Amino acid sequence: MQPKQISSTSNAIIKEAARLKRKRSRHENRLFLVEGEDLLDAALARGILPRQVFVLEGHGKLLPHVLRAADGSGGRGAAALEVCFCSEPVMAKLSELGSGTRVIATFSFLDRKLAALGGGEAEGGVEAEAEGEAEGEAEGEAEPGRDAIGPLLYLSGTSDPGNVGTLIRSAASLGASGVAISPGTADCYSPKALRATMGAIFQIPIYLGIEPVDLISRARAAGMDILRADPHSGVALWDGDLAGNFILALGSEREGIPPELMAAASTTVRIPQTAATESMNVAMAGTTILYEAMRQRVAGLSR
Repeated sequence: MQPKQISSTSNAIIKEAARLKRKRSRHENRLFLVEGEDLLDAALARGILPRQVFVLEGHGKLLPHVLRAADGSGGRGAAALEVCFCSEPVMAKLSELGSGTRVIATFSFLDRKLAALGGGEAEGGVEAEAEGEAEGEAEGEAEPGRDAIGPLLYLSGTSDPGNVGTLIRSAASLGASGVAISPGTADCYSPKALRATMGAIFQIPIYLGIEPVDLISRARAAGMDILRADPHSGVALWDGDLAGNFILALGSEREGIPPELMAAASTTVRIPQTAATESMNVAMAGTTILYEAMRQRVAGLSR
């Protein structure tokens, strides 16, 4: 590894990395930008290595722990890591935060292929899948469901990237087996979504491009229930049976979930609230349901 010094915003490496700020470029290249030490450290803690690291000049002290993590990963190692020391204008071109960012990194997409429901998570976990992608070997499928612990969260049309990121964070924290995302949902690799995950994007399996009809057919084949939430109808959340594995389907706050998902849902839950309040936003509602599901699972295990 020979670090590069980059002072020009027209440098080819910088121009290519800056394109990843656009959704189309991210998905064409299956690469995304991570900004800030906290998100980078969250990836390294899971053994997930970046392809490139851009460090603000004068802050080389941030680099040694990245190199140690790369050398200790058993994967490509520090020798294959591209490191660039960059001027402030260069970092500003890559940044979505405006100023003050000292480190930015590019990562390969982390999402997996959804093979089937009910077979358990693929051996190796998120880290193994991500490392395989980094080597250009996108391989392995995951099968969350009856043998995995916790519900599968499905986001269909959730339009706000902050809500998507928050729900990924909640799913990782509250024992979901994974997060499946429909094509019409906000990009989980967008800067706003990534910041909202607080690093949880590196901790839980993600499945992209899952159409509602595909999810429904897989759920039926696996005998898994689909659960939806409604602010005005359904069983009170604490009276529902959420101890087993199921699919929690959430949509947009305005439109809800698609009609085909509503028809396929076998359970509707309602989060009781005081009469004078508006319904919760989708991130808060999803978090509340996931918490109750975890509470019921833990209570059942302790009996």
